[in-house]
Amino acid sequence: MNHTPQIKKAIQFAARKHHGQMRLETEPLPYITHLFSVALLVAEDGASDDVVTAALLHDTLEDTPTTREEIVAAFNEHVAELVEAVSEKKNLPWKERKEDYLANLKTAPADAVLIATADKIDNIESKIEAYRKEGATLLNRWKQPSSEYLWYHGEALRIAQARLPEHPLTKRLAEAHAEEMDVFSEK
Repeated sequence: MNHTPQIKKAIQFAARKHHGQMRLETEPLPYITHLFSVALLVAEDGASDDVVTAALLHDTLEDTPTTREEIVAAFNEHVAELVEAVSEKKNLPWKERKEDYLANLKTAPADAVLIATADKIDNIESKIEAYRKEGATLLNRWKQPSSEYLWYHGEALRIAQARLPEHPLTKRLAEAHAEEMDVFSEK
């Protein structure tokens, strides 16, 4: 990932906005580790600074009091558009929230689909890694049964395959989801 002034600013912005937040459905780590992983995945493919920035900020609208206007003011309209495209509506019940997210992803800009794909890859790979370390006790921290996550990730994969069929991250998501199915199908 290039360390341009915009990306440095996005790292600092995300760190401030997510300060004190932890990843609890995987190994308990500072939340910023997830944001870095998603940004690195899109950056490895040569994504623009705006896409890497949006990857770093992809959960700010969803998980912090950050507004779209703050993102526009700090970065630009394109970054805000991408972040908004990959943000869930937290006021909906879990299943409705996921269905709405998936419906929006079908028509979102391709760069948003790329960020969403990288997000799902990191989520799945992190859950598998945590499960291998902890075993079934990990499942107690999950808000939904594993079957719900398998459904959701499978639908996200189908969208990525339709929208970005030849992209290396789509192939990696397919591999991660297949492994996730093997690990969590009977849990």
